Amino acid sequence: MTIALFTPLPAGPNGDGGFAQARDRARAAQDGGIDALILPDRRSVGPDGPDGFEAGTLAAALAVATEGIGLVPTIATEYSAPYHVARLLATIDQFAGGRAGWAIAPPAVAADAANHHTDAPAPLPSQRARADEFAQVMAGLWDSFQDDAFLRDRASGVYFLPERLRSLDHRGEYFTVAGPLNIARPPQGHPVLVRRVSCAEDAASAAAFGDLAIVPLEVSDAAADVARALNDACGAAGRRREDVRLLLERRADTPVDELLREAEAGPADGFVLVPSADAGFETVLETARAVRQEFPQGSGTTLRARLGLPRPAGR
Repeated sequence: MTIALFTPLPAGPNGDGGFAQARDRARAAQDGGIDALILPDRRSVGPDGPDGFEAGTLAAALAVATEGIGLVPTIATEYSAPYHVARLLATIDQFAGGRAGWAIAPPAVAADAANHHTDAPAPLPSQRARADEFAQVMAGLWDSFQDDAFLRDRASGVYFLPERLRSLDHRGEYFTVAGPLNIARPPQGHPVLVRRVSCAEDAASAAAFGDLAIVPLEVSDAAADVARALNDACGAAGRRREDVRLLLERRADTPVDELLREAEAGPADGFVLVPSADAGFETVLETARAVRQEFPQGSGTTLRARLGLPRPAGR
């Protein structure tokens, strides 16, 4: 049973407590049996003002201030470059000892586009296609070095073996990336990729490139249909269904008995607890602890191992 927490930690650098509060809440979530923090982010000011710290930077800071809990920053693929993001996440995974993930941001809005020299966001099919190619390039960059490429042998003076280095030379519709990445392969091989799945097209993307597929609150009533679409998409992509965990977003104050019934009946492999004004961080912890009494937390030092996800083989 996977339990993730979707929350800003905390409101921002000028908020009460700043990073100290974020660190303390992350540690409390860690002790409460939560597997991963999904750190939201956006590229413009939201309707309620600033949304908080930049998610990648926050994840890097929390990597050295926590132990065990996964750190999953939300990253927009629409206005980012794969090489930069691959280096960022590989670094976080190294700092955290294999606990990094990344959540592809929801579709861009007009305010995001206005901050990046464009008049309007691209159509949704184009954004989805760009995100798919982005994920493909990221995987290739993380596989630039074989796991055993770096010897760091002082006696022989051999630092790494050049024959265990692979360039990428990617040329696609949205990106041209030569590679290789200038950092060793992450401890997890690839940090865990999280995608939100609301329709069959999203399911196809998650099956091809994802590790965790999240059903958003607004389509939770159609979870069974999303699960069927994900099953079909995994088969079409040549992957096993158990290689992609399906999580459902649930309000933090959802009765524990209801969550347990859903866990027994399926189709979810776990839940993402979402705080609200009426059910804040403490409610999340209470719910997580109650669920953990019935479903103990998985073991493993990396996020992939804890979630029972396979470690991708290098090229």
